[in-house]
Amino acid sequence: MIQLKILALTNEFEEESFGGAGTAATGMSYMLDRLGLKQTVIVPRSDWNVPGWVSRGQQIKMLGLPRNSHYFGHLGMIKADVVRQEFPELSQTWDIIHCHASNFTSLAYTLSGGLTPIFYSVYSFLRKELGDRLEPELQAQFKIQEELLMRCQCIQLISQSERNYLAERFPQYLYKTEVLPLGISLPAEHWQPASTNEFLYVGRLIDYKGVEDLIQAMSLIRQSGRRIHLNIVGKGPDYYEAYLRKLVRSKKLGTWVTFHGWISSSEVRRWMERSACLVVPSRREAYGLVALEGMAIGTPLIVSRVGGLAELVSHDCALNFDAGNVTQLSQVLMTAYDNPSFLRFCAQKGREKALALEWGQLATRYLTILERINNNK
Repeated sequence: MIQLKILALTNEFEEESFGGAGTAATGMSYMLDRLGLKQTVIVPRSDWNVPGWVSRGQQIKMLGLPRNSHYFGHLGMIKADVVRQEFPELSQTWDIIHCHASNFTSLAYTLSGGLTPIFYSVYSFLRKELGDRLEPELQAQFKIQEELLMRCQCIQLISQSERNYLAERFPQYLYKTEVLPLGISLPAEHWQPASTNEFLYVGRLIDYKGVEDLIQAMSLIRQSGRRIHLNIVGKGPDYYEAYLRKLVRSKKLGTWVTFHGWISSSEVRRWMERSACLVVPSRREAYGLVALEGMAIGTPLIVSRVGGLAELVSHDCALNFDAGNVTQLSQVLMTAYDNPSFLRFCAQKGREKALALEWGQLATRYLTILERINNNK
């Protein structure tokens, strides 16, 4: 096996994790570590006041940078000159620079020097995820990501749905694209529901995640007389969270919908373990790591038929509905409540699929891509 030395640039790693990207970058790094690759990971740390090096796994060196204006500038872009000056050891020769986030593009270009190949893992296309909004700052971020698509040597996409988007918008980059699914580190938790009526949402509270649709569906369910309780775990912009809470009050759902805010990953897994069902009602989704985490625990799922989520969670391992269709969503929620035995059957199928996506099962595919990138330098 070729010994590779990789520099990984990511916004989220281990404790500094806010969603799927952090879970994926962490799991991927440890999977590559077990394969014997040497990795240096650079990540912002919200809880650090000074930068520092720590060791992880077998051969991972992590550089944590305080998430402040000294290291991060406009649009959250890392200040490449500052980092290179303070940490000259980063200017060594790397086999591959693995970029997990577009705000590291300037550092990736600087340390690459046009010689070291850049491998870009795309967790979502910003222009697609944010609806191609016209605010100047967002447009600037879109263009930064699209320049990285152009300048990198290999693009990892996480679903066929994302590849279809690339084929439509940037067909000139298809030749350097690989569709590689994200994996899962199998949890210790196993589904043991505390009751049959405690349903769960986990994720960011933003409009395209479909939380509003879920609350509207809960209103329809209450009219049917069914006593389903919904727990909402996650945070979002203050204005949108306030809007969702006001919607719950206006629908008189205060007894049946509870907001729990942000909690740690270990607590999320315990919620999944205890809940009767996990609901993922997204209107757009590149992949769906929250769904995969639920599948790995064995939690039954209700998911929307959209994007990469529809590829990950097929109809034989979950109850599905058309994204944005509140009536359908309310119907499948009631079906789940009325048919717990069917839920258990779906959950078993989901767990089987999750086992096939354990990081160790994907290791050979990732290593093959990295070796090819290195050989094509």
